[in-house]
Amino acid sequence: MKRIVILLLTAVFAAGFAFAQEHPEGEHPTDKKVAKKGYTVDDLDKAIRAAIAAKETNGIYQLKDGDKTWDLKLDKVHRERLSRIDESTYFACTDFMSSDSHTVDVDFFMKDGGGTRVMTDGTLHKVDGKARYSWKERDGYWVRVTVE
Repeated sequence: MKRIVILLLTAVFAAGFAFAQEHPEGEHPTDKKVAKKGYTVDDLDKAIRAAIAAKETNGIYQLKDGDKTWDLKLDKVHRERLSRIDESTYFACTDFMSSDSHTVDVDFFMKDGGGTRVMTDGTLHKVDGKARYSWKERDGYWVRVTVE
């Protein structure tokens, strides 16, 4: 009986991983392959960096998180996570270093703005590797789900 309970719990736990993901997935334009709209990974990388830089003050990007405002410096754009998730929406995962020495993962969304990409949303995904949410596909759309 104990084996059956352990097997069932393992199956339920594994199923949770199968349905929740760390990041939404979509078409991933490679450096050589161009997405339908004509944006390569290089184009998307430049667009997210430019959108972040446009919101910086003295090289610091500020992100409001409840009662706290994080002072962040861009460390990395995860090029392997840059993806197009629908006809006009692009996803970017980034890592920042905070002024108080934390690694902060921020997920950004960009919309196609007629030849340019416009940042529409930025959310704090992880602090020092600890996720606050993951992603789950529901009815063809990616939605954030809270990590328990």
